[in-house]
Amino acid sequence: MTIKLLLQHGSNIYDATPILEGSVEWYASIMGKAGRLKFQVVRDGIVNFVEGDKVSLYVDTILRFSGFVMTKERTSEQIISVTAYDQMFYLARNKATYVFLNKGAKEIIQTIAADYGLQVGEISDSGWKIPQRIEEGETLMDIILSALEICGQATGKEYFLFDKAGWLTVKERKEMEAEAVLKCDGGISEYTYKTDISQDTYNAVRLYHAGRKETEQKAWETEQADKVKQWGRLQYYKRVAYSMNSVQLKELAENILKEKCRVVKKLTIENINGEMMLYAGNSIWLEIPGLAEISLKGKALIESCTHIFADGEHRMQLDIRMEEE
Repeated sequence: MTIKLLLQHGSNIYDATPILEGSVEWYASIMGKAGRLKFQVVRDGIVNFVEGDKVSLYVDTILRFSGFVMTKERTSEQIISVTAYDQMFYLARNKATYVFLNKGAKEIIQTIAADYGLQVGEISDSGWKIPQRIEEGETLMDIILSALEICGQATGKEYFLFDKAGWLTVKERKEMEAEAVLKCDGGISEYTYKTDISQDTYNAVRLYHAGRKETEQKAWETEQADKVKQWGRLQYYKRVAYSMNSVQLKELAENILKEKCRVVKKLTIENINGEMMLYAGNSIWLEIPGLAEISLKGKALIESCTHIFADGEHRMQLDIRMEEE
């Protein structure tokens, strides 16, 4: 496996591969975080770059990361540590106010990208139109993720936002399923397995809408009684458009409950052999027998992935969401 790292300063493009020092780490996520590239170069007086310059990482001649230099740190030994982020960085850093009427997530993303000069690639269209939405002083990232969540809950699907080699991209989860089986035979020395109902688990749903006199009125309510008894009430509260009818409200509430009423199971594994076919957002089959006191086998979603390139080797760290049976 070969890597190539290019730095562009103005009209000059430098091949910084020969002056790389140590490892190159590429991080990608579908959890509303910017993609990140971290590397070190030896100052040679030839390769010249500053904050804001473009960075491109090629792996086996395929462009995998395109972003911009954000931080530089130089030591007395003239080694420069660099951190670059992709376009998702700008979604997280900028805030704005938008009013949307009868717009889908795709249209919202295209509007925001055009306003802020961001490049848009393939955007899967849910077909769902959000009747009305006011986003006041929110980050661009939160505005887009909210739109994707609303459309996803309405359609019973899950959508992922990420930067694919310099293009903002949205794909439905099913589009990213990988025909891969990740098996580990007990050789993993570093792992963390976590189960959690404290952050993103709900067993009851209440939908409210604003009445004509600006008073909130309950629109729909549902719960999973056995889980309320087991966990206590964990209620999901959401304001919805006044124009939604009872059929739409019922479907939305049931989709939210189906998605959120579960124990969140996450596994982090490190130092496994790298595979460029695996990417944040991929659904895979995972088998880890005899991992301490647990044994994992089943469908899993890669939420974030760090590819590490060093000394001609490729290793990975995966943050994985285990799915309910």
